[in-house]
Amino acid sequence: MLDGNVNAIDEEELYERCDSLIVIGGDGTILSVAENACIKDIPIVGVNLGRLGFLADIEPDEIEYAMDKLVRREYKIEERMMLRATIIGSEGNKSVFNALNEINVSRGNFSRLVEFKICINGELSDIYPADGVIVATPTGSTAYNLSAGGPIVAPLAQTYVVTPICPHTLHSKSIMLCKEDKVQIQTLEETKDMALSMDGKLKMYLTPQDIVQIECSPYVTKLIKISERNFFEILREKIVERRR
Repeated sequence: MLDGNVNAIDEEELYERCDSLIVIGGDGTILSVAENACIKDIPIVGVNLGRLGFLADIEPDEIEYAMDKLVRREYKIEERMMLRATIIGSEGNKSVFNALNEINVSRGNFSRLVEFKICINGELSDIYPADGVIVATPTGSTAYNLSAGGPIVAPLAQTYVVTPICPHTLHSKSIMLCKEDKVQIQTLEETKDMALSMDGKLKMYLTPQDIVQIECSPYVTKLIKISERNFFEILREKIVERRR
């Protein structure tokens, strides 16, 4: 769609060569590159073309000003906590993923509530009859976690939250954990349709024999902050004022 000669490279090569990533789109676009960027320790600056844009620091009319500041290195970097999920199969095989927003285990195409066994630091916390369980970072607390009734957490807090999705028991509320805690999720239903999603994308289907272990990731997502807007200003603008 661009006129003239465009010098483009493959995405894999981009992560090897770039100093920073300029991501144009919504929060989902930023989430889609966060895992690869964090492994290569590449900071991200987002230009918001989406609806909410919690992660994107720059609005479209600020691009020229922001790029000038970026080139002159007049910015701050926020390090956002990430979560790591290790899925252990029945034969001991492992799959490992890192997420910036949340890790979601849900009933997938199963037609009724599923019982989820939640253990924290090796001790049984509760068994939730629910549609699923969300484990969210502070960054992800304003996303699916908020829609499911979970709390809003300041983005630089060293904590994360476990929130059941549509639980059948009234007492089932979110649990706040510190970054040293470890969560283990297992379904008690004999269904092969359990879905594991990371940052809004389906990663794999689970069986009752699979165990999902979640902990603080050794990686962080580095977000470049050029504007002077703080979290609570963005919160008012994106959520509170939109409701009026």
